[in-house]
Parts: sequence; structure tokens; C-alpha cells
Amino acid sequence: MGKDANGTFHPGKGKPSGANKDESNTGLQATPPEKMDEYLEITDKYFVNDDELEPSVPVRHPNRNTSKGEETKSPEERDL
Repeated sequence: MGKDANGTFHPGKGKPSGANKDESNTGLQATPPEKMDEYLEITDKYFVNDDELEPSVPVRHPNRNTSKGEETKSPEERDL
């Protein structure tokens, strides 16, 4: 809402963003059996092995921060 004439903050009405959310559903779905062959073909086309991309696959940002969500130690903590 905002503040009134006296400067008192009044929060907006309604439910909090996390209210009534189902935490058990992660959004992942099982692979449909009829599409499994198509998925395997795509995997063979774009991957050399389980974790290495085919050299012909373009990579947009090869130097992006791959450890963005992980905690990192400061130089002082590493020396301990």
C-alpha cells in the first residue's frame, strides 16, 4: 500500500506469496515412453559421453559463473 500522512507503513492486503503452496511438487515429470527414442536420438546427436558436449554444439557463454549458487571462501579462509 505505502505510507499514510503520518508516515506509518501499511502493507498491501492479500495472501503472502508462499501461502497454500504445495512444496512436494518439484515440477519434474517422467519421460513419456513414446518419446524416449526421440530423446535418445537427441542425446546421441549432441553429446560425446554423459557429461561432454559434442564439439560442434555452439556454447554461448563458456566463461559464465558455473558455481553461482555455491558458497565460496574468501582468500583468508582458504589459507586456514
